[in-house]
Amino acid sequence: MCLGAQARAQNEAARRQYKAANEKRESNWMQQLSVQNLKNVQYEQNMDRSGLAMQNVRSDVQRQKLEARQTAELKYEQAYANILKNSKYSKLLASGATGRSAARAGRLESAEYGKKVAEISRKVLLTDAELERQAAKQTTKLKGFRDEQFANVVFEPIPDAKPPVPVMQSVGAAAFMDALSIGSSLMAFSDRRLKENIKKIGESISGLGIYTFNYIGKGTKYIGTMADEVLKVRPEAVVVSNGFMAVNYQLIDVNFKEIK
Repeated sequence: MCLGAQARAQNEAARRQYKAANEKRESNWMQQLSVQNLKNVQYEQNMDRSGLAMQNVRSDVQRQKLEARQTAELKYEQAYANILKNSKYSKLLASGATGRSAARAGRLESAEYGKKVAEISRKVLLTDAELERQAAKQTTKLKGFRDEQFANVVFEPIPDAKPPVPVMQSVGAAAFMDALSIGSSLMAFSDRRLKENIKKIGESISGLGIYTFNYIGKGTKYIGTMADEVLKVRPEAVVVSNGFMAVNYQLIDVNFKEIK
C-alpha cells in the first residue's frame, strides 16, 4: 500500500476512533445524569422522611412530658389525700386541742407533704432531662443522616473531558514521501514540485530535457526528466496520483536512474 493510501486509511481509522470516543463519552454522561437524578429523588424522599422523624421525636417528647405531669398531679392528689386521711393534726383540732402539740403535728404534716411534693417534682424534672437527652441523641443521629444524604448530591457530576481531536495525516505529504521513496522504478514521480537542485544536462531525441536532481529533503541524486515537459510531448506517459504527476519511463526515450 502506498503512503498516500496508508494516510487515508489512518485518517479514516482516526475519525472512527474519535467518533466512538465521543459516543462513549456521551453515553457515560447520560448514565451519570440518570444516576444523579435518582440520587436527587432519593435525597428529597430521605429529607422528607428524616424531617418527619425529627418532628415525631419532638412530639413524642412533649407527649411523654405531659404524661409525666399528669402522673405527678395524681401523686400530688394522692399524697394530700393520705395526709388528710391520716392527719393527727386534724384529729387534735377535732378534739378541741389547740396547744403546742397540735401546732407541732400540723408543722410535721406540712413538712411531710412538702417533702412528697418535692420528691414528685424532682422526678418530673429528671424525667424531662432524660427525655431531652434521648431526643437530642435521636435528633443528632437524624441530622447526621441528613448530612450524609446531602453529601451524596452536593457535587453535581461533570462530563468527561472531550477526546482530543485526532491529528490527520496529510495525504499530499504522504504522496510526496511516496515520490521520495522511488529509486529505480520504471514509473517515477517527476513533478517539479517534488524536486530540488534541478540541472539540465542534455536532451533526448524526442526533445525531452534530461536533468539531474534530488527529491526535496533527500540526498540521493537521480537522472530523469520533468513531467510537465513529458505532458506536452507524450501525454499518455503521464499519470496523476494524489495531485502529483508521475512518468512511465517505458513510454519515453529518457532513462530514470540513480546517480551512484
